[in-house]
Amino acid sequence: MKVETAFYKWIVNNAKEQYFCRIEHATTSGIPDLFTIINNKICFIELKISNQIRLENPRLNKYQIAWHMKHNRAGGNAFILVNRHKQSTLELFTFGRGAVGFSHIITQPKTSDGLKEIFNAIKNTK
Repeated sequence: MKVETAFYKWIVNNAKEQYFCRIEHATTSGIPDLFTIINNKICFIELKISNQIRLENPRLNKYQIAWHMKHNRAGGNAFILVNRHKQSTLELFTFGRGAVGFSHIITQPKTSDGLKEIFNAIKNTK
């Protein structure tokens, strides 16, 4: 099983009350991996895995960057959720929302409570 698939399954198992749809996007580059609705807000989430100790750039490719930038600047809600293995943490970012580049939103432990806080941060992001 791919590491990203295992991360997706961990999210689904730890947020059972949340609706998720995994997006398979072999034909269109840049579309995030996950679709969800949080407090009546449609959101797209790109899932990333990192073993780096410091992470300033969640390593999106040029198609992903373009998609996030256009989507967020048009008023949409797209996020990058990074699973950092070495620290056992989750980091939430956005890209192109009124700022140039990546904006860090929140870091939480990789626990079900930490995941709830990630979704609360998404819900409260304007």
